[in-house]
Amino acid sequence: MAGVDTNLAAAALAIALVALFTTLAQLLQQYFATADGYRRCQKSVMGEYARKTRLHWRWREFRFETLYTTPELFLSGDGAAVKRDQALLTGSEASREATLVPANSVSGGGDDLAYFMYNADGTRNMDVEKDISKTRKRGYRSTVVAHAGEMACWVHFLNGVHDSVRLSLSPGQRAEESLIFPPPKTRLPAVIFRERSWDFQPPDVVRPLAKTTLADIAVIARRMGMRWKDFRPSEGILRAEGNSHIITSTVVRSLGIVLQYSNTGQGKRLKLAEQNLGTRGRKNNGLLRMEKEEVYVPRAKADSFGCGVLRTDRNLDLPHLTISTQKEIIVALGFLDRSGASSAALSALLKENPQFHFRVADIVAFTSPMIRYRGSDLVQVPAPSDNLHGFTRSPPGRRAFHECLSAYVNAHQDNVGEQTLKCLHICRDLAAEFGEWQDLDEEEWRVTRDEKYLDVLDDHVMNLTICLGELEEKDHSFRYVDLLGCHIKFGMFCEGGETSMLRNWGTDYKADVEGYFKHLSEIVDEMRGRCDLERAVIVDVWVTMMLRGMCWGACHFFVPGERVPIEFFGSQLPVYIG
Repeated sequence: MAGVDTNLAAAALAIALVALFTTLAQLLQQYFATADGYRRCQKSVMGEYARKTRLHWRWREFRFETLYTTPELFLSGDGAAVKRDQALLTGSEASREATLVPANSVSGGGDDLAYFMYNADGTRNMDVEKDISKTRKRGYRSTVVAHAGEMACWVHFLNGVHDSVRLSLSPGQRAEESLIFPPPKTRLPAVIFRERSWDFQPPDVVRPLAKTTLADIAVIARRMGMRWKDFRPSEGILRAEGNSHIITSTVVRSLGIVLQYSNTGQGKRLKLAEQNLGTRGRKNNGLLRMEKEEVYVPRAKADSFGCGVLRTDRNLDLPHLTISTQKEIIVALGFLDRSGASSAALSALLKENPQFHFRVADIVAFTSPMIRYRGSDLVQVPAPSDNLHGFTRSPPGRRAFHECLSAYVNAHQDNVGEQTLKCLHICRDLAAEFGEWQDLDEEEWRVTRDEKYLDVLDDHVMNLTICLGELEEKDHSFRYVDLLGCHIKFGMFCEGGETSMLRNWGTDYKADVEGYFKHLSEIVDEMRGRCDLERAVIVDVWVTMMLRGMCWGACHFFVPGERVPIEFFGSQLPVYIG
């Protein structure tokens, strides 16, 4: 009987222990259930950011509080503040790990992995395969395979930012990469980590949100190749698309604008299909049409073009201008041509034909500092206005100027200044050494140009700008803005010239340049009434201005697209990414 009693006691003890453990488990489950939002801050939602999710026990309320970390995205460098503990998004492996967006961590597998693992000639990319192997060894495999499609969209967005920034950096910048400080005169996206409490999450939001500002997202989206099709933040409406990216918005009560980002993957799939056709020896039959590549110079002055803001060269003592709309151009012309004739002429043209668009490419070239930076072959910048025709950005226009200048020197041999002859020699040297100076088609889409060619032009822009500045310091009666105003008044607005209805959208740059030389005497006469310079010296500075503008125009390619309204330029309105 003793053995039976012992067995019964052991069974009762086991049952009691099971009941105890069950009760404790239920109790713990109830306490953990008080951590509202904890399940929505896991790896399946936030990727590697889930490593920073934690629970904080609140004794007064006898419950857990969910604390999670999300990024705050902003632009840093080139005049923008460098924030404490920031991490740059540069696309490198080290940057991806620092910003918790490791390589291929948001890939959907399958098609995307196939695209990355093949070269353009169809051979397997062993370097990428090694990177993927390293990534999986670090514990990211489950993210790559299982959770990519379920993540918060800001994780995918950060991945897209990494890819776009990587393309915009020169090899030298990549070699000297810093995870905190951007390269000199370069503005790059960066993040800082913000720990937040789920207690403050609005009930309409079911996922953690990243944060940015209206001005920064406007620039970053454009850099990724998107165009703002609708930009009305006062109504909570934002929509951008392009380069397989899409951004839409909604308004969340008590929070503000929340963006939704998605990537269609169309670009990668089309490129992969083109590679497959190439490996099979087939020619592209035109059915696979890719969007034109957009990789912008990552500088603040280039970004401001996306709002129609023209930050002028401080060495030329000019005011900053806005030239996005025709009304803004009228105001800008009032600053450049202080006689008021040019702004009045444009106003009259717009009354006669509201569809008229004034050309601004040459004015931009005459007033802007270099945006392209040395050591980089990138030339793309956003177009600051609608009509970007102009002889300064056109090889045929530069060729026409070379021919007209040579003819002018031959016709006025006894009254030609030394600087004019020097500019003519520069044109000849550039034409002899670089065929693209005046021989390429102006309509050709360009992302990059030869780095050596750009560095030579960069030197010329710097030297010609110094020449103009020195003359202004030497003779205080001369002002560069007066010369530019006279050129606009008599050259651009001459009768039958580029502002005529027939020529406004045309590209007869030879006729434009011939018109400039035809009216050069009027420009000189007007300038002699404003300064004490001799006729030959005025021609010298005018030729210098024209050559400087052509060198600037050859270093930059304007990418057309919608612009952000000027009232939102620099706006710090908080915007969230869902």
